[in-house]
Amino acid sequence: MGIVLGVSGSLRNARFGAGSVALVAEIKRIASTDDLTQYLEAQTKIRLEDFIQAGRDRELPFDQIHRNLRKAKGDRGLSNSEAALAAGLWGAAQAGAEIRHCGLSRYFPMTGQAVNLDELRELVLQADSLLISGPVYFGDRGSPVHEFIEFLRSDPRCFAHVRGKLYAGIAVGAKRNGGQETTLIYQMVDMANLSMLVVGNSGDNTAQYGGTTCAGDVGTLHRDDYGIETAIATGKRLGACLRQQELGRTVRIDGQIRIGVWMLQDVVNKRGLDYVTNLCAEIESNLPEVSFDIRDFSESEIYRCIACDVCPIELGSHEEYRCIIKSEKDLFVEQHRNLVGVDALLLGAYSPTNRDSVRSVYQRFIERTRYLRRDDYALADRLAAPLVISEVGSNQNLHVRMLTSLVRHQTILHHPILGFEYQGDVLTSDRMIADATSFAKCALQLTAGRVARSGAEASEKAYNPVGYQVSAAEREAQEAVGVVARLRSERSERHEKEQAQRIIATGTRS
Repeated sequence: MGIVLGVSGSLRNARFGAGSVALVAEIKRIASTDDLTQYLEAQTKIRLEDFIQAGRDRELPFDQIHRNLRKAKGDRGLSNSEAALAAGLWGAAQAGAEIRHCGLSRYFPMTGQAVNLDELRELVLQADSLLISGPVYFGDRGSPVHEFIEFLRSDPRCFAHVRGKLYAGIAVGAKRNGGQETTLIYQMVDMANLSMLVVGNSGDNTAQYGGTTCAGDVGTLHRDDYGIETAIATGKRLGACLRQQELGRTVRIDGQIRIGVWMLQDVVNKRGLDYVTNLCAEIESNLPEVSFDIRDFSESEIYRCIACDVCPIELGSHEEYRCIIKSEKDLFVEQHRNLVGVDALLLGAYSPTNRDSVRSVYQRFIERTRYLRRDDYALADRLAAPLVISEVGSNQNLHVRMLTSLVRHQTILHHPILGFEYQGDVLTSDRMIADATSFAKCALQLTAGRVARSGAEASEKAYNPVGYQVSAAEREAQEAVGVVARLRSERSERHEKEQAQRIIATGTRS
């Protein structure tokens, strides 16, 4: 199994060097979530005691306390960011991943001068994925994490290595709405721009942007039970996707994979559709294993989501349309099977400077995919990305909105495929071809890995209706009478049938 490198981005890190190795060994010995909670409480209290011994009890100035802390050996205790990361690494280990740890304060100390970068480079080059945890500063990451990302960008070997590797994040804020999600969103976009593959949380915690934990004072993170759950679930999600990626290197798919391209915004003369059609044809000519299923929805009739208290209206298979809206005019009634039948998906849009002729169903479309998400993530584990062509000066941020919506379906995010048009020419056509080719190759691998999983593994996803009492009660009632167990068994059988039909060979994929 691949290596998850846990990266702690706090200047208050307690572990480095031999302490990082010891931390990994300690995490591996933890047998249960109860044991993990006890471990985090004990370790964060050690770090609090470090602060007291460093001068907090004597009311020394904080900069002097910090200098005293830096003299510690670095082999015991956990800062809040490290505790959140330890929970995530434990989750990754439970999913079968090999785990490692590094504290960024060793490489980006308080003085602002980076040190020991050769050592950091070697850690990155050995990793198959990154799990980054750090504090929130003004709704964004702290400077050690920022400079780590800039290091990945600027170091040629690291930049080449992380391309196609997986990433997930955990953020620690002083309060529940303390900027954790904005921090994770900005970081998610940056890691996608590094051509890493981005994942969010797992279905245990509603599959959003990553781990979101709360701890204002030193030694308090262990009190945030829900936040710890989100960190564990993020690590498990990263480990599961790493396994999917690795499986995809050992098997091959019979025939073509189907990449859905859903045009959700265009102009009357279909300029965007023309660009997208030509791009997809170019990729298909070089990759015969890939077929693009382009569907222009930009002028389709889509009823708005009415946010039913129970969604979908009943339990069933992903292939069944079970949204409460039944009008034959509605796009989802007509296209449901095509939507859930793709192996990967691109959300397409064209954005001109003049909005008069724009036809857009983007927001209505995204709203209505609520029933797909709440149906135990019907689009889960597919590679997904925005495909957006924008006229220079159109001042749009649609691709960012698409990323933040797509990750909530438990998809795996690829770098956005972006085109910039000026005076009728797409200035970045070569880059679009390169990114679309990368997307198609990643989709081949991840599709093979998804299909190669066991039926039991494929059927275990479950949407957790956190905050929806009526829906949660209905789910519990269905579990009590055995409906949920029956559906999981049926999904497992369907997956195994698909596996038998589509997996034809083994061997390492280039």
